[in-house]
Amino acid sequence: MKFDFINKELTEARYMRTDRDTLGRDAYDIGETAYEQLLMLQQMRFENPGFAKKYAEDTLRFNNFRGIKPGASDLHNLISIVNNPSKYKGVTSGGAVSINELELKRYLKDIAAGRNNNNRDRNFLLKLQKDLGIKNSFLKNARRISADYGRASPGERKALSSRMILSQKQDGKFRSDITKQYGKIVNKKGLVPEPDKKGLPLWAQAAGAFAVGFGVSKLLK
Repeated sequence: MKFDFINKELTEARYMRTDRDTLGRDAYDIGETAYEQLLMLQQMRFENPGFAKKYAEDTLRFNNFRGIKPGASDLHNLISIVNNPSKYKGVTSGGAVSINELELKRYLKDIAAGRNNNNRDRNFLLKLQKDLGIKNSFLKNARRISADYGRASPGERKALSSRMILSQKQDGKFRSDITKQYGKIVNKKGLVPEPDKKGLPLWAQAAGAFAVGFGVSKLLK
């Protein structure tokens, strides 16, 4: 499969590696970042199933989410912080947010096994959005597109990818293990627009495209 070389690279946390990385972080913001990474993984189920399978397997490697592990994926460590905030003194309050571990494991095991159940996955991502108290309009719109990614138009896929890449440039998220590979895949597949001839910056192109793409996705519901 195209881009299978990516699957052979070791998945290891680069964004949340130790307790020190939690200093001054809000529990809600950490949950939001974990959710964003799950949406990226959901998209990769379609764009590069091999990578998605390996990343899901690596995230499940330790069989639980009880704490940060240097050899785990960033997604594993983010989930561990969300579900065990009292272990990390650096984490400030951010509301009572949590991730249902049984439901999460089922979702990741489905990805690792190459199983797709669109209705179940859609319900899981929607419920998780509510459990984490996601208010970010971009993530809500991204969930609507990625949850039905198989039905998304080329324009919607490009809009989602461009906006997601821009989001990764904030708060050091570009260091994340999944972000590095996500960027390679969407660029290789032409899902990030070329520089605009009119001089529009990428953020303006992405914002406009995402708004149009989301409008189309609502009509498809």
